[in-house]
Amino acid sequence: MDGHAADLGNLVGRGLVAVCEGPNRWGRVDVTPTGRTTWNRTRLTVYPPGTNAAERRALQLHRNWPVAGAVVALFVMLALSSWPPLAAAAVAVSVYGAGLMTAQALTRRIRPQVRRLVVVTVPIGGRIESLGDIGSFTAAIDRLHALDELRRRGAITPAEHEAGWAEIYSALPPRA
Repeated sequence: MDGHAADLGNLVGRGLVAVCEGPNRWGRVDVTPTGRTTWNRTRLTVYPPGTNAAERRALQLHRNWPVAGAVVALFVMLALSSWPPLAAAAVAVSVYGAGLMTAQALTRRIRPQVRRLVVVTVPIGGRIESLGDIGSFTAAIDRLHALDELRRRGAITPAEHEAGWAEIYSALPPRA
């Protein structure tokens, strides 16, 4: 295999991992605009250190199934368009429900261990204010991204990366 094909293969492989397991080994950062208003919620989700690829895939399935499952159910209904409508709908709802139950079962042990930190930005008196522990939030994100960069460059080992991740995880409050 020539260099370009190998580069393309690596790029596709990394993309597939990001889709199936999420963007980072340690968790994710989600920014959720809240409708037409000017405020939004930014959530840092940090998985417990040692979370493996299968657990990350299960957490990603749990996170994405409500929307992805609706799309799958729609395609099931389209595929069964020759069936009686109630039967097609029953199968589609069953597929959706099976996906929800599967995602719940696969993540039952790990979900309670996941830690989150949320910051909300909201306009107050003509300026934008941040609500939440912005200092801890920013420090955690900056440190996690720095660890990722050091690991990517080979400046730290995977064990050192996970040790830094564990420090950040331990500093976050457990779920209530």
